[in-house]
Amino acid sequence: MTPAELALTSTAKAARPARRLMSPTRLLRLSRHAAGALWGQKGKAFLMMIGTAVGIMLLTAVVGLSAGVQKRIDQITAFFGPRSVMIFAGGGQLHGAGGRAEAGSTLKLQDYEAIRDQIGYEAVVTAGIFSGDVAIKAGNVGTQTHAVSAPPSYSEAFDWYVQEGAPIDSDDERSMARVAVFGTTAAKNLFGDEDPVGKRFLLNKVPFVVKGVLASKGTSAMGFDQDDRVWIPLSTGMNRVFHQDYIRFIRLKVRQDYTVPAVVAQVTDILRARHRIVPPEQDDFRTITPDFIAARVQSMARTTELVGAALAFVALLVGGVVLMNILLLSLSERVPEIGLKRALGARQRDIFTEFVAESILVSLLGMVLGIVLGLIPVLAIPKFFPMMPMAVSWQTFAYAALFSTGVGLLFGVQPARRAAKLDPVEALR
Repeated sequence: MTPAELALTSTAKAARPARRLMSPTRLLRLSRHAAGALWGQKGKAFLMMIGTAVGIMLLTAVVGLSAGVQKRIDQITAFFGPRSVMIFAGGGQLHGAGGRAEAGSTLKLQDYEAIRDQIGYEAVVTAGIFSGDVAIKAGNVGTQTHAVSAPPSYSEAFDWYVQEGAPIDSDDERSMARVAVFGTTAAKNLFGDEDPVGKRFLLNKVPFVVKGVLASKGTSAMGFDQDDRVWIPLSTGMNRVFHQDYIRFIRLKVRQDYTVPAVVAQVTDILRARHRIVPPEQDDFRTITPDFIAARVQSMARTTELVGAALAFVALLVGGVVLMNILLLSLSERVPEIGLKRALGARQRDIFTEFVAESILVSLLGMVLGIVLGLIPVLAIPKFFPMMPMAVSWQTFAYAALFSTGVGLLFGVQPARRAAKLDPVEALR
């Protein structure tokens, strides 16, 4: 053995200091060495980043979808009304399921009156007919809008009140008056900047007078203009405009002292008794609540979230394996460097920490790249596809940092242990 090797061996066998926590200064210096080592092998560092970047990109998209779904649920719940219930004619889950349950004429005016009379103290009850693309004309100006035929309780049930003029009242309903309340968009489309109150117009060629204008509600969570509508009395719509003896919906706004499920159960019992439906026979109406809507939206997004999460997990796993193998391959090229560091006083713990720092640092760089790539679809998709819920959330960055650090730590341990256990004498040779 040469004198240099003997000196190195004697140094290694000298009294070893007691184990203690690494100082922040030493840790920072080792991290700088790790960054320098990565900079010196940029090609390999980039390859190590790719797997983590792909995994974080998919994770960012999944978290963005999850946050978007929750945001959409909140929007729909706010639009629908957190204490509101809608009952539509026809049964089935969404569009009917065959037989009499599929018919759209299964709700009668008497059903609405029975519900109103029996549980009117528990909820505000209204009913109506909704017709899209109804022709309206004033003078030489004509356009299309949506028409809602509903009783005076429509305003309170939908929390939608008149800002100009007067609402439809019980006298209008009782006399089948040909009066209408306009949404702001419909009023502007037909009358421009003129005050519409008191103006005459034709709705499906039936003459009406504008009685009031509703407060603006803007665009709904589903992307349609809520203000593009005309509200007329229910009796007028059923007998003078649409000529039908059935209604399409009943809406309830449950009062604060009562619970939505209890009111829904009562309404279901009333309608089943009136329609002579005995379970398990299918209902010929369907009830929609905020909880029902939330469950539907979540169920539609759940499959995509699960697939995305599985792909992100696989990508991170593959990226971690690639990172570990490249570090192991580069270890053979850096044996002299490690031997020199040990000869200059570096401990096994220092070498181990430096290699782990390299692994974590390259994973964090992959995280940054992955977040940037992942935010592109999260920000772009809602602009081109408004129905696809995506949103940026702080959870994106928290999960990305957690998983990328975990990958770097987990898959960097084995190369770091091998590097730390190298015999300094053999390494110098």
